[in-house]
Amino acid sequence: MNDRQIKAFLEAARLLNFTKAAEKLYVPQSQVSRAIAALEKELGTVLFERENSRSITLSPAGEKYFSLFSRFETELGRTRESLREETHELRLGYNIGWNISGFLPEVVTRCRRIYDDFSVRIECLSFDNLMQKLQSGQLDAVISLEDYMKATSDVEYEVVTDVNRTIVYSERLFGVLVDSPEEMKGVTMFVAEDSRLREIISSIGFNLRPFNFIPDIEVVPNIETMFANVQNGRGVILADDWVDISGGPDIHSVSIDARSNIAIAWHEGEPPREVKLFADELRKYFADDTLPAVEK
Repeated sequence: MNDRQIKAFLEAARLLNFTKAAEKLYVPQSQVSRAIAALEKELGTVLFERENSRSITLSPAGEKYFSLFSRFETELGRTRESLREETHELRLGYNIGWNISGFLPEVVTRCRRIYDDFSVRIECLSFDNLMQKLQSGQLDAVISLEDYMKATSDVEYEVVTDVNRTIVYSERLFGVLVDSPEEMKGVTMFVAEDSRLREIISSIGFNLRPFNFIPDIEVVPNIETMFANVQNGRGVILADDWVDISGGPDIHSVSIDARSNIAIAWHEGEPPREVKLFADELRKYFADDTLPAVEK
């Protein structure tokens, strides 16, 4: 029995729908089904009565375990919060592939003027995994693109800055440096598997249409595979100024004259004091026009 199994059971019990529970947890529906099946096997009982593929209800045993696990979830949250009150640690997540070293140390230094023991523990993950950890209380805040936040339930966010959108490519692909997306016709653009895949592909088309560049889209398992394909000259990716393109001297980027908002998000409700402080200092940092550009 583990935390993911209990979380899957609780969400499915609240919504009485495995598909909606999966959407709430940012995981495939099959993962929720497997987690609940494993939990039922370990507990030696049936937790749901399945009338058909769409309709489920809690079994008598399921109702008892729902009450038990709900109390456990509440008490666990209270215990974690009481322990956190003794420190000023921020558990922060951000998009995999980003390099935020250009501003994070300075923002942490500013926060330490308020709490001298302020610290940050960071995780770099895909957006779906970031939201899953934020929803489960394993992260306090997430920095990501506002476009992703808009379609996310149970979170609040604040825009802190914006970034320039770029196309990242390898010189091996074209043999020369490229000045405009118009010179990239006929190439493949790699996109990582994502729960918002349809919206992402639509956004790519919208951003590149002014350049008469409609790429062939190839979906790959993750961001690491996207970068590997670029490094080996197999195609390009749509990224932004925060993406770390230090994959060698052959890796370059081309601006597409479009910008995206960057936001910091937290679980809905009043943010913890560490999140509020960090968000305030982050916003002030990017509002200071005298600062040098963020290093990439």
